[in-house]
Amino acid sequence: MLVLAAAVAGCAALPSQSYPASTEARLALYARTKVCCDDPSGLTFQRLPERGYAEAIVDRASPAFEFQSGLSPLVAFELPKVTAPYRLRIQSLFDAGRNDVASVFYPVVALLDDTYIVVRMTSLENLRLEPALATVGGEAGVAVTLPIDPASEDGRYLVVFTPAALLGAAPDERREGDVLTPATLAWLERHGDMAVPASPYGRLRITVAPELAMAEVVRTP
Repeated sequence: MLVLAAAVAGCAALPSQSYPASTEARLALYARTKVCCDDPSGLTFQRLPERGYAEAIVDRASPAFEFQSGLSPLVAFELPKVTAPYRLRIQSLFDAGRNDVASVFYPVVALLDDTYIVVRMTSLENLRLEPALATVGGEAGVAVTLPIDPASEDGRYLVVFTPAALLGAAPDERREGDVLTPATLAWLERHGDMAVPASPYGRLRITVAPELAMAEVVRTP
C-alpha cells in the first residue's frame, strides 16, 4: 500500500526547486498546461545509456501531451541500442522534504516502436513502493520495472507520464482505445485517501542494467 506514512518513513544537476513546492501551485500550473505537439513524433527523445542511469525532472518546462487518458507532462527517451536482454527501472521519488504534504509523480510507462505506435504500457498496479534503505541513492519512491529483450521487443522509445485522472483531469468522455483511465479510476476507488497525493511534476531516475545485474540490485537489502 502506497501510504503517506511510507512516504515520510537529475540530470542530477537540475535544481530541486524547478517546480513549485506547493501542491496547489503545481496543480494551478498544470491547469494552464498546453499541449506540446499533435503526435509523439514531435517529442524530443533523450538517449538512455547502455548501462547505468539517467535522471530527469518533470516540471513546468516539460512537454505535455494529450494522451488517451488525458493531458500529462512527460519525459521521453530513446532506448539503448544493445542486443542483450536488459531491464529498465523507472523510479519516481517522493517529495517529502518540503513544508507541504508529501506527494509523488505516479509514473506510467509507454514503449513506442519506430513509427511511434504504443507497443506496451504499464499501469498504476505495476508500481511498487521502494523504501529509502532499499534503493540506490537512499531516497524512497515508487518504481516500475520492465524487462526488455531486443531480439523480440519492437520498442524504440520510452515515454513516462502520469494518468490525468489522478490530477482530477480525466477526459470528459471515454476515448476509443483508452484502457488507462478506467484502470486509474478503479485504483483511486480502491486506495482513496490512503494513497500519497499525486503531483503533475516530480523527479525520476531511470536505471538500465543487464538482466542479472538488475536482479542483484533488486535483491540487495
